[in-house]
Amino acid sequence: MKIPPVLLNSATQTQGEERAQAWAAALDHIVFELFDRWKLTDDPQPGSPWAGAESLVIPVRLHDGFPAVLRIAAPNTDNPTVHEQTIRALRAWGGHGAVRIIEDDPSMRATLQERLRTEVNLSTEPLHAVAPIWGQLVQALRVPGGSGFVRVQDIAAAWLKRFDADVRLVEDFPAFTQTDQQVLSTALSWTKELAGAADSWLLHADLHYYNILAGNPDANGIATWKAIDPQPLTGPTEYMLAPLMWNRLGEIPGTDPEGQADWLRGFAAELSRCAQINPSGAMGASVAREVQNMFWYLRAAADGNPRLTEDAERSLWVARALTGVSVQGITTQQLKPLG
Repeated sequence: MKIPPVLLNSATQTQGEERAQAWAAALDHIVFELFDRWKLTDDPQPGSPWAGAESLVIPVRLHDGFPAVLRIAAPNTDNPTVHEQTIRALRAWGGHGAVRIIEDDPSMRATLQERLRTEVNLSTEPLHAVAPIWGQLVQALRVPGGSGFVRVQDIAAAWLKRFDADVRLVEDFPAFTQTDQQVLSTALSWTKELAGAADSWLLHADLHYYNILAGNPDANGIATWKAIDPQPLTGPTEYMLAPLMWNRLGEIPGTDPEGQADWLRGFAAELSRCAQINPSGAMGASVAREVQNMFWYLRAAADGNPRLTEDAERSLWVARALTGVSVQGITTQQLKPLG
């Protein structure tokens, strides 16, 4: 089986070439074994098999003809429990708001999942239609978090420990202005709030447009939107808003920079209302997360990848907009798109 380059390259970066090649060589055996055990038949679709940076996805049909996908995750020595935690989260949601697990084999890092409509994700909906869909999905995913998942509180506590050191990164960041000190103050304040939060809901920490797919109609012709590829955490639900803030920025209407910033704040408030979460907390958590993204990009730029400075500028714009300070005359169309 030929592995799409994006997955093989990612596996090589995280595992080293020898281990990545060994895993790739074993894939044919893994696929044959699972096809036999779970009584699957191949069901090729345009562009399949599909792959991202973490897994190979093969469209199949069950013995009764039901459309499904076989998902095989690449090894991850940096976070060896991530596959197990993903399966635990998906089983906790039980197909309500998230893709349904049919079978899984942890030893092979393989799951058999219902097939969603990969060609219809939430990015195909106009921005004005997004909030009710996303909000309803967040409500469907709201279940208590169990033990064993990474906690937002612990992530935020780690951010706090290195915050003062990270702030020094902006000294060599030309886009950063004195006004942006308020952005850092806001990020610090909300990071402290996250570290001390009492809530412990099970979270999909990467609930952006491309991780929300349309389902296939049921026997009554009803289809629902479902989430895929969770990065499961536990903590306050407000933490989930941020990925919608830094995607599709180029589609924000208007040409006035401050008007676009106002639009993003209004969009965040509407998303929060539809999800029944606290808008101030959701925007505050988003500022905290986006400032951390900015720090990451600046560290990577300082380590020899200067192009990531443009990504830091995008993160700063979003954090400015949500904080309510000037975006310095920059429109979203001038920002480097994500990805």
